[in-house]
Amino acid sequence: MNKSPQGKSPKEEIEILSHAFQAFNEATQQLQDSYDNLKERIKLLDLELAEKNQALEKNLKEKEEVKNYLHNILESLTTGVIVVDQNENITTFNKTSGLITGLHPESCLGKPLADLFEYDLFENLVARLTKTGGIPLSVDREITAGNGRTVHVRASASPVWDNNEQQIGTVLILQDMTQVRHLEREAQRNQRLRSMGEMAAGIAHEIRNPLGSIELFASILKRDLGQDADKIKLVEHIRSGVKNMDRIISTLLLFAKSPRPSRQKCDINQLLSDLLTGSSDILIPDTIKIIRNFGKNKMWVNGDAQLLKQVFLNLIRNGIQAMPTGGELNLNTEKADAVLQKNGKNQDHRHFITITVSDTGAGIDSDDLAQIFNPFFSTKNKGTGLGLSISHNIIKAHQGTIDAESEKGKRTRFIVKLPCWDDEFDEE
Repeated sequence: MNKSPQGKSPKEEIEILSHAFQAFNEATQQLQDSYDNLKERIKLLDLELAEKNQALEKNLKEKEEVKNYLHNILESLTTGVIVVDQNENITTFNKTSGLITGLHPESCLGKPLADLFEYDLFENLVARLTKTGGIPLSVDREITAGNGRTVHVRASASPVWDNNEQQIGTVLILQDMTQVRHLEREAQRNQRLRSMGEMAAGIAHEIRNPLGSIELFASILKRDLGQDADKIKLVEHIRSGVKNMDRIISTLLLFAKSPRPSRQKCDINQLLSDLLTGSSDILIPDTIKIIRNFGKNKMWVNGDAQLLKQVFLNLIRNGIQAMPTGGELNLNTEKADAVLQKNGKNQDHRHFITITVSDTGAGIDSDDLAQIFNPFFSTKNKGTGLGLSISHNIIKAHQGTIDAESEKGKRTRFIVKLPCWDDEFDEE
């Protein structure tokens, strides 16, 4: 038998080759099995990864929705929210903060407090918060907003803590208290006028009784004097003084009396037009120009036409008297936004008509402006100082408001707000 150069017989070589093929096939099968296993694992990993990605996307979406929800809540708050970090750089500045301070929220982010506000209110709050060890604090103060408007602000400061209870910033809460302060002053004024009215009514009745006796005795004295002209003239002075005092007392009683409006449907535009053209109580000099800026639609208010005529007659007359050398008297009417108003146990959103009477006279000093609705206060040489007090009482009885604004040397403006006539709530 022939042998190979390696000394192997052909049979042996075939067996070796067969074993080699068998080993190769086994290795191939193992590789195939490993490949199949690996393929299956990769498939499972792909499924797990897809599930993880889906869960991650859902989680991110939920977090984004929560973030947007919280952002919407923050932007919807009626209080201002400003958040600063430890370096007093602004990280949050909501829309209401912008409305209160007169600044644009986006332009404030990332900037230091000291660079945005001329006043040191917020810086002081942050500094004091650090000194108190994080105990929240609050302060009321008037500030000048970026648009030049004076705002009464209540500012509160409290710390922002991380998970380790370390302070990482400060949150400032701003509340615009301007309207609240205005209502408080209005309530105080109403209480003061009510007390003064009660006192004035008592005094008026006490004075009126002896005045009647003086008038009676003066009439008898005039009759007994006969033809003595000089003495009769003195008696007439007495009677004239008595009549003047009686007129003042009648006006005083009108101030003390709480008016009760009939509350009818009244077109305020027509009422003002009638006062300007058909009233003999108003004499408009040629040097004064009347400018009417009335709303196009009918301006129906819920009020007593006779009482309201008395109010606007007084305001127009005051405006004319404030311009002895001439000027412009502006009358403006417009429908204001609805506000929530309490009527007994019910609440409804009432629209108001705003009536503005302004002149271009010399204006009123700020000290005098604060007192113009007080009885017996007058800047005129002649006058009882009761006209605006009575007007205030009438407007208050209509559930309206009357306010005055003035710039010394330029103008004075009276703003009256009266409830609109509402066909759903009001009855003629």
